[in-house]
Amino acid sequence: MAVSYSGPLPPANQFAEYERALPGAADRILALAEKEAEHRHQNEDAIVKKSMSLGGRGQIFAFIISLISMGVILVSILLKQPVAAIAPTIVALTGLSSVFINFLNKKK
Repeated sequence: MAVSYSGPLPPANQFAEYERALPGAADRILALAEKEAEHRHQNEDAIVKKSMSLGGRGQIFAFIISLISMGVILVSILLKQPVAAIAPTIVALTGLSSVFINFLNKKK
């Protein structure tokens, strides 16, 4: 006979059997499940913090690239070289557009 269950704890009737077979086993099983849940929550918290810091750093770099591109555009226009402003304009607009598109896609 084979019995299976899903989850960190066995069904109540099997839980009682463990306690009858070995007094204190129920407490040990509960402690093990609690430790596992705490460990999983710590890992999830670390993953969330890491992803948030990477996202913030990406936004800072995108902002810096946009500022540099806008500066090059402004200098090109002031020097009456509008053709030289095309590439930085494309870079700046593409970068800014992708930030907004990714932000909107994550909200869905």
